[in-house]
Amino acid sequence: MIREKYGDKFRHWFDVWFGDVRFESYDADTHVLLIQVPSKYVYEFQEMNGAKDIRWATKEVFKTDIILKYRILEPRREPDFAQVADYLRQQGCTVGTERPHFRIADAEKRMRDGLRYFLGHDGQWLPAYDKVATWLSDNKGRGLVCIGYSGTGKTLLCTKVLPVILGYKSIVQCPAKEMTLRNGNVERIDELLNAKCIIIDGLGTESVETNYYGRRRRPFEELCDAAERDGKLLIITTNCLSTKPMPDTWSGKSQFHTSFEEYYGQNVINRLKSITTTVLFSGPNLW
Repeated sequence: MIREKYGDKFRHWFDVWFGDVRFESYDADTHVLLIQVPSKYVYEFQEMNGAKDIRWATKEVFKTDIILKYRILEPRREPDFAQVADYLRQQGCTVGTERPHFRIADAEKRMRDGLRYFLGHDGQWLPAYDKVATWLSDNKGRGLVCIGYSGTGKTLLCTKVLPVILGYKSIVQCPAKEMTLRNGNVERIDELLNAKCIIIDGLGTESVETNYYGRRRRPFEELCDAAERDGKLLIITTNCLSTKPMPDTWSGKSQFHTSFEEYYGQNVINRLKSITTTVLFSGPNLW
């Protein structure tokens, strides 16, 4: 009746202000008509403008004046992004990646216990170890790159102490050269890609590219892609300083003639930086 009263010229106006209004109940004894409105905004419009039309139409129908009461519906709460993403994952869709997030209690103490176990009382605690302990306390979903001087305990920490502390069931350790060195079954890139936690020792000493049964592969680039895509935990040691240009004072420059960015490509290193925390090891050679 109201729509016909205003005609097609005001059809859009009617749809906006009356399209979601519903009659919920009517009490014939008290002549109270309860109306549902979708929001407080629509309710305020109805009180100011629409009520007279509703009273007119209902009087035509019920042959009496009615008392209008409103029930404002709770606004529909849209699920947040995380809820939608979780739902899609449950349906088998690949939506983002759950990062390997952990918080190790008493990280520093456990690291000291590990060093003492492998070195006895000869082990020394370096400033860089504090940063590794901070990473263990809350890795924020990121892997670890220990970078810098030789003989500062990077390999011992990453290949012996950290695996015991983390306790991953699916963990593979690999000297970097074995990712690409063709010598029987030495090439191990596919084994690494199937692990959940991947430890690479001495990154930068391997060839960037290998010919694998006629297929050219770039193992480290594949590892970075897999870590970002599938939520794998990367733990890496290297004696190469990732700076450009390499400083002349760097003792490893004879071994690493180029920086990581030049060796692997800027895109690969950008991806590595986005999924890992870097700790710089400096100081004297402890060996």
